[in-house]
Amino acid sequence: MGDMGDYWRDVKPDMKERSQRKRAANRKSGAAILHAAGVPFEAKSGGAHLIVQAGDHVVDYWPGTGKWATRDHQFSIVGRGIAGLMQHIKGQKS
Repeated sequence: MGDMGDYWRDVKPDMKERSQRKRAANRKSGAAILHAAGVPFEAKSGGAHLIVQAGDHVVDYWPGTGKWATRDHQFSIVGRGIAGLMQHIKGQKS
């Protein structure tokens, strides 16, 4: 195969391992940030899915990827990142 094919074949295992480490670190830090802020949540699937109480509604948060989504049947809000989630929660508590 060409040089680029060889390169990506060699690099892929390292990239995959780094991605797995990053998602694991995100799972720990996401829960720690919510806990430190006093935000009530319930951990599911070993911390891969957090069910967060935001004011009068519930938000599903997947800290490994950073994705979060509100559980509103009429108008769901979807976002990414713990900072965006914290901003959303702050707006719901006001």
